[in-house]
Amino acid sequence: MTNASSTTEKSEPHEPQPFRWRTGIAYKTRDRIVVRGYDVNELTGNIDFGSMTYLILRAELPSPAHAAMTNAMMVSLAEHAMSPSSATVRFATSGGAELSAAVAAGMAAIGRLHGTADRPAQMFLGVAERAAAEHVDVAEAARRTVAEMRARRESMPGFHHPQHIRDPRTARLLGLAEELDIAGDYVAVARAMEDATEGVFGRRLYLNGPGAMGCIGLDMGFEPVQIKALFLVARTASLCAHMIEESTREVGWRASAGAAMVQPLSLAMQGPDFYDGPPERTLPHPNGSTPIAAS
Repeated sequence: MTNASSTTEKSEPHEPQPFRWRTGIAYKTRDRIVVRGYDVNELTGNIDFGSMTYLILRAELPSPAHAAMTNAMMVSLAEHAMSPSSATVRFATSGGAELSAAVAAGMAAIGRLHGTADRPAQMFLGVAERAAAEHVDVAEAARRTVAEMRARRESMPGFHHPQHIRDPRTARLLGLAEELDIAGDYVAVARAMEDATEGVFGRRLYLNGPGAMGCIGLDMGFEPVQIKALFLVARTASLCAHMIEESTREVGWRASAGAAMVQPLSLAMQGPDFYDGPPERTLPHPNGSTPIAAS
């Protein structure tokens, strides 16, 4: 005989459980916003934005030295005149994109060859791990790594800069890291790799700004992806400024033959003289005989 109460329980629909985000970053109520355990109003006016970024990324407030270095890196990498990301923002703006969309387009242009603070960090980690695994000093591990990259014709992320050759930001960032007693094992790895380039390439490849950010960030305890995040947060301010300037100083579709300087969107820059793909051709007719006329 079936138990009536159990039958009733089984037939009743279960109450759906509400979806909940799980996060260790922040929470809010009607009256409070709490970030990594701190009331946002207590943080407001008492810490700078670099320290706030550090707190959000790493869940703890930075030491005075780490706060100073975080702010310095963000200031140094915030703006770099016309670069792939700022040019992309301007092109998106010339097409009528709104601020958020234009900045998103600029962010999408930051990749393997631009804004690469995370890639050199990964490389420096690999050299340090190699020194330990192969029982050699950092200088030898750096030399072996540089030689292998050269043999593979592989570019060294964080070294050289096509516009500066010797990036003017690097010495300042490394100098501050030394002054603040932050420079450690990974700055040493970066310096060893730079030294190794002379023997391998026959010329010196200098550490660039993102490369300096990569090794200093590692010595501060950041993960490579967090170092990249610092770069993105800093560069966002610049990309906003480029969008605003483009939208207020220039006209839409400004890259035309009527502009003072002929630019890539002009038809004069897109004709057959600048095309090096397959020669002109036509699609075959469906029956394989008469070609379809080109429109």
